[in-house]
Amino acid sequence: MNVLFLKSKTFLAREVENALKKRVDIRPVITAIPEHLPPESVPSVFEQIKQYLPALVISINNAGTDFQGALCDLIASSGSFLCNWFLDDPFYEDIFCKRQTPAAKNRIDFVSEESFVPVFRQRGRKAYFLPLAVDPLYFNIEGPVDLKRDIAFVGNSSLEWFESLCTEEIRKELENFAPLLKTLRTMYYNGPSTADLKSYLLTNPGLWENKTVLDRDKFLFLLEWTVGYFYRRDFIVEIAKRFKERFTCFGDVYWSKSIDPTLVSTDACYYTNLCSYYRSTKVNLNINRVQVRTSFTQRIFDCKAAGAFVLTEKRPLNSRYFNTEGPDRELVEFSSWPECMELIDYYCEHDEERRRIALAGREKVLKLHTYDARLEFMIAQCKKEWGI
Repeated sequence: MNVLFLKSKTFLAREVENALKKRVDIRPVITAIPEHLPPESVPSVFEQIKQYLPALVISINNAGTDFQGALCDLIASSGSFLCNWFLDDPFYEDIFCKRQTPAAKNRIDFVSEESFVPVFRQRGRKAYFLPLAVDPLYFNIEGPVDLKRDIAFVGNSSLEWFESLCTEEIRKELENFAPLLKTLRTMYYNGPSTADLKSYLLTNPGLWENKTVLDRDKFLFLLEWTVGYFYRRDFIVEIAKRFKERFTCFGDVYWSKSIDPTLVSTDACYYTNLCSYYRSTKVNLNINRVQVRTSFTQRIFDCKAAGAFVLTEKRPLNSRYFNTEGPDRELVEFSSWPECMELIDYYCEHDEERRRIALAGREKVLKLHTYDARLEFMIAQCKKEWGI
């Protein structure tokens, strides 16, 4: 069976390619393609790949296809099947770029956030939950490393993206709905693992309906994402204030607008030195983005594979995938900012317990949560669905 991977400059493209090339039961074909394919390029791209069709065609975040869906239609017409894996909010491009992705019998979507599955199915689309994972080629325990810091957070500030999103029209909307945003921020800050902002807005339409100039989906996305942006920013600000030089924020330069610039490092590179930064940190902090309502970020799996300790926000799937209590604990979670601060202090002082949890989590991740395992699940679902 030919498996054609539309490889673009997207997150995890390397990991998917690596996993594909390890398999002996398929014929992997890796095709380099622009992330956002212009409509005029569709005929030439299809001409380039049609020699490998029919095939199982894999994409990430719809990368390598056009917004109008023409390439997907041509792939379907060849008798091929399309398998797409969303690693982020799957509806962002639908809302802001008018991407057209109609339900199709030859397509399956996998999502890294479980709460999106019922939304897909309500729209008549086949969807399955497929969490992120790790490639041990990049995150492992090879080579010696010394502890250099107590606490670290790895992640961009998202300020540049947020400002690019905020047109004059959107800025005015945020100002007009400042009281509602304040209410939503209070809800989320008090319980990020339980607060469902979108459901709250949908069940209280009188707070916003017929009052916004934006369309419904764009408005709901904007409010939810804005709250999440400020939550993570404010959380990092509190961590920096409390722990000062004991803390390092590995991210973009824009963090320096919110915290002491001496606490910001911009030299972390995912495929080269990030593993060593995780390993040289006592407590790696994981703060989810707002759309990660139930499941995991990449940090969980990468830290675990590197034998590093990670302290993460409480989410429903944590205890489904890891032991979060008892002597066999593999993952430590927190439910509030004060609890997070207390746990940081505790695990910075209890070295042996911290190491034991980190290594137990590593064993679990390497056994069950690699990209080889994720690809196995993906292909198995495709075989089950289509008999290929």
